[in-house]
Amino acid sequence: MKLPNIFTLIISITASSFCYTAYAADIALYPTGPSQDSAFVRFINGMDENLSVMAGETKAKIALSVNEPASKYYPVGSKAKITGEFSNGKVSSPISLTVKPSEFATVVALANGSNLKQVIVKEQPDDFNALKSSLALYNLSSAGCASAGLLVVDRAVSLFEKVKDGTLQRRLINPVSLSVQLTCSSKPVGKVLDLGLLQAGQRYSVFAVPASDSPRIFFAVDTIAR
Repeated sequence: MKLPNIFTLIISITASSFCYTAYAADIALYPTGPSQDSAFVRFINGMDENLSVMAGETKAKIALSVNEPASKYYPVGSKAKITGEFSNGKVSSPISLTVKPSEFATVVALANGSNLKQVIVKEQPDDFNALKSSLALYNLSSAGCASAGLLVVDRAVSLFEKVKDGTLQRRLINPVSLSVQLTCSSKPVGKVLDLGLLQAGQRYSVFAVPASDSPRIFFAVDTIAR
């Protein structure tokens, strides 16, 4: 199912494959094109310190704190060059990418010694199901976990297996309460993460990123800015 059909379902039925904020309008980071050509980009802080993102054209800025490391998905013009920069107040890292129509890009800032580096992962959602939740595992752990998975705690069920570094896997699951743990080469690693009660028709992402002792995971709701 193509993305425009998903948006039609959002408006005309009752479910959404992405969460929309129903309050005040969000900052417009980038100019957008016609709706049929829309693409989307979000920014992730995969570090253990606060960051900010500044858009290249509008100079609008958003904060990515350690406690709230994921931005919303911002609409952008497809095929246009998207620029900006990550900054921690000491060093910065320039952002530059293009996104195809109906494509969702995730730009992740990671530590590279005393500097910053980025990983860009893209997907084109086609798995909308009003009765299921959509969950993804992004493996951004560098050399710390070359083959990542996600284990449901107390159920001995693997949601994901063999997710290579710099890639993602996504699947539909039942909307239930879940606690998960990262696995590296099928071995449990790090702390258990409580995802809470997942909602039907909603999309979620779990990110595996480097940490001082072993890779860590955190959780985000896939939300589109309005």
